[in-house]
Amino acid sequence: MSLLRLFMREVTLFWKRSRIKHLDLGELTEIFKQAEFISYVKRVPKDIRVILKVNFCDGKSPEDLAGLRFIELLDIILEPKDNSDSYLLLVKVNHSVPNLNARTNGTSTVAGSRLDGEGLTYTIQGPPMKLRIVSTLARLISQPDRISARSLDFNSTLDHSALSTKQLKLAKFAYDRGFFDIPKRTRISDIASEIGLARATISEHLARIESILMDDMFSSYDESYTDPKLVKSLIETISLEVEAEDLNQVDNMIEILSDIKLSINSQITDLKHEDFDQITDDELIQMAVKEHEENISFINDIVEDKFKTTSI
Repeated sequence: MSLLRLFMREVTLFWKRSRIKHLDLGELTEIFKQAEFISYVKRVPKDIRVILKVNFCDGKSPEDLAGLRFIELLDIILEPKDNSDSYLLLVKVNHSVPNLNARTNGTSTVAGSRLDGEGLTYTIQGPPMKLRIVSTLARLISQPDRISARSLDFNSTLDHSALSTKQLKLAKFAYDRGFFDIPKRTRISDIASEIGLARATISEHLARIESILMDDMFSSYDESYTDPKLVKSLIETISLEVEAEDLNQVDNMIEILSDIKLSINSQITDLKHEDFDQITDDELIQMAVKEHEENISFINDIVEDKFKTTSI
């Protein structure tokens, strides 16, 4: 098994249905009562073909998908026998977030990602850095209501635990003896004596366990601050996704860049209102503000120069 699989992460982004209605995906809430991602059929940027299991809203049908700029109906695989059954549809998806997901060549959408009565749940898996790129784009353009993350352990039968089987047993052993109580009811030396290992070894293992659990709990990929350099790379990627002669794609890109610009402006405002005690911190924050302002100019240049329109 490759090292890549040993350090896989899973990120779940969730948008309430009421929020989706105000996003570029809002039309889907008027067409689908429920839609579930089943599998990929083809997956390259700008040509992502997937199978969806869907139930339409009352009065809606597959024909209502015609004209949507980000989803194209290719085939009806299975039609329902009655109202309680679902359609199986083959569709082509063209949206910046799944396009970037495909372009990373390392992250993929998890079967079961779905739109339902509560909202849209979009789960992706992959290496941490590539996941951070995709989740950052999603946050910048559409501000999910909730983002969570967890580690994936392909060596453990306990798929939902960030710890290995041995780490989990040691943590449980220490917990049962009151090591994590306040105040502690046992010492590391006592645990080491019972297990028959050196005190330094047990101390190192328990510290590692605490570090893993803290990272798994709080590394949620939804930091309020975004690295300006990462933002610039995302802007460049989005601008490559469209061609000037395709006006629908141009309009879509301009809308996405506008959302990113609003998010950047919000971050600049937050940064300028932060209080800093040390001059070094203040210098760093001013540098970040400058880089974010340069990204806004970069967005305006792309829209004005490449697509011959006014700045957003």
